Amino acid sequence: MNKTLVFMKRNLKEMTRDPLIYIFCIGFPIFMVLMFQIILKFTGEKTPIFEVKSLIPGIMMFSYSMLMLITSLLISKDKTSAFLKRLYTSPMKSHNYIIGYFIPFLFIGIIQSVVCIILGYIFGAISGTGFISFGSSILLIIEMLPMITINIFIGMILATLLNEKSAPAVTSIFISLCGVIGGAWMPIDTMGDFEKVAEVLPFYPSVYLGRIITNATHTIPDSLGNPVYYSFSDRGFMFVLILLGYFVLFGALTLIFFNKRLKNDC
Repeated sequence: MNKTLVFMKRNLKEMTRDPLIYIFCIGFPIFMVLMFQIILKFTGEKTPIFEVKSLIPGIMMFSYSMLMLITSLLISKDKTSAFLKRLYTSPMKSHNYIIGYFIPFLFIGIIQSVVCIILGYIFGAISGTGFISFGSSILLIIEMLPMITINIFIGMILATLLNEKSAPAVTSIFISLCGVIGGAWMPIDTMGDFEKVAEVLPFYPSVYLGRIITNATHTIPDSLGNPVYYSFSDRGFMFVLILLGYFVLFGALTLIFFNKRLKNDC
């Protein structure tokens, strides 16, 4: 346990020294929220998906893809410098390495969530629409934890399988998927069969469940022109199962690939 804690502290120090953490994981979501609020203002506030209750869960989900990028960069860098090979001679097991990398990145992911929620309160106050209660904010952070975890696991897997140059390049594919298929700023609920494709991946279900918590409205109103709110009753339970399924899948794959790497390098 002490070895894992020392390893965690080392990784946290490495992360906080890297300016990319502050640029991509913190600065980028702030920039995106600000940009979409400006767009909303210039469209006469007639774009529901850019309203804070709808936008914040999407930006939260997308910001975690930057966490995937930083994870792959740190671990692949450790591989290149032979840091991991030296550690493999220690009594640490594969789960110690996974926990040692995972916890610091989870901490950063929670900070991203808090930053996005604070932005929601700020812009909700500015627009006069409000945001959500404190209790709902805590629930939103909890709901996003599987998505944080999935992104960290994917970053760890890619870094384990690929080198320092290839891992970030492949990560960019997942970042694009988060933005396009996740519905962070695109009205997936108006795209018919495309929404069905998005539903089977973890990105859109995470945003959908988040918008249930924030009491956001769909892009298209009902036949009488009344807003249609995101509801748990129709697809919520299915989306919870999808997220948990991907959490288990990528967690198992991370353990498998780290075990294989450990055996090959020892």
